[in-house]
Amino acid sequence: MKVKVDVSQLKKGMYVSELDRSWTETSFLLQGVLIVGEEEIAEFQKTCEYVFIDADKSDETIYAHLRSLTTLTQESEPIKSSAVHDSEQAELEQHTFQKELKVARKLHTRTRTFIDHALEDVRLGQAVNTDAAKELVTEVANSITRSPHAFLWLTNMKERDEYTSIHCMNVCVMSVSFGRTLGMEKAELEILGLGGLLHDLGKMRVPLEILNKPSKLTFEEFEVMKTHPMEGYNMLKEQGDLPAEVLDIVKHHHERRNGKGYPSQLDGDQINNMTRIVAIVDVYDAITSDRCYHDAISPYDALKNMYEWVKEDFDKDMIEKFIKCLGIYPIGCVVELNLGHVGIVVSASEKSKLRPIVMLVLNSKREHFPKPKLINLAHPKWRTGAQKLEVRRILSKNDYEFSIKDIVENESII
Repeated sequence: MKVKVDVSQLKKGMYVSELDRSWTETSFLLQGVLIVGEEEIAEFQKTCEYVFIDADKSDETIYAHLRSLTTLTQESEPIKSSAVHDSEQAELEQHTFQKELKVARKLHTRTRTFIDHALEDVRLGQAVNTDAAKELVTEVANSITRSPHAFLWLTNMKERDEYTSIHCMNVCVMSVSFGRTLGMEKAELEILGLGGLLHDLGKMRVPLEILNKPSKLTFEEFEVMKTHPMEGYNMLKEQGDLPAEVLDIVKHHHERRNGKGYPSQLDGDQINNMTRIVAIVDVYDAITSDRCYHDAISPYDALKNMYEWVKEDFDKDMIEKFIKCLGIYPIGCVVELNLGHVGIVVSASEKSKLRPIVMLVLNSKREHFPKPKLINLAHPKWRTGAQKLEVRRILSKNDYEFSIKDIVENESII
């Protein structure tokens, strides 16, 4: 349902889906914007006379305001009061996350053990147990279907010195999650996950002095590094027990839309759709992880950077969908609330994008809680009054001193 709104009546929480002019006349990156602050409102007021609000994608907190407006389009339908997020829904959402987290934590450990063994098998020239990989990926897909964010929360358990194994697991999880938001069938999700899990096995054929070099690779060293997709592809193809789509992901996850990727310099539509998905997730996890040669950047900055790279590296439509998949406040980002509390985003609701589930780490005085507190900002008790809580801003790594990895690991213990 669309609602025509004069720009003077815009409020935080509204999702602007259409303008009275072309999006190119504005400074917004995406065609479709959830208003999160005064800056967006000011930009719309500067360039437009009216806009169209998608009520279904807007935050529930502004539904009453939308209902009161008299400039509804003729196609509009009455806004249903049942859309309001009540306490039972918020509590159920948080309970579902916590329940699935126990399942995901056990599966996370099993998957990590598998990928460690698989990497060692490749290093020793032995076959990879692809049957075990398929079984694990099926369970990962089932977990993400039950609760999309529990396993994503665990992808923040990253170690600089164990990058390759954790990266393979994270790419598997995030690829399945991304594919799910794109509406893929279960069989497709399992292919995506399998490709993500196995995509970097070929790195075990790269000399360790190159793979773990703490500085920029020379031209010659980078040429050796670029052999890893083909190494992984050839090795897995010889086993003869993997779908062609999985092998394509392993071989082409470093191809780019401008034809400057490797190993085949594919461009545009030559790159398989599933391979594009894994390629995007691969880059996102890489730049949000501490590596031997660079420090991680925040999830928010990573998405911003990747959007700027679309002209060269990625399909614009796919990047926009990935940004929407991870949300306004990506899981794992550190946020400051309006009363000064600091926490980590652990889950987000499609119906309440501005009010995620947050694990509070620091109180309003910036002191550590004895034990981090999990709260769902979508719960009515946090919406009004003296205890009203909402996200004020996303913090950079320089704004806090705690370890996200340690907190995720400690708070996910079974």
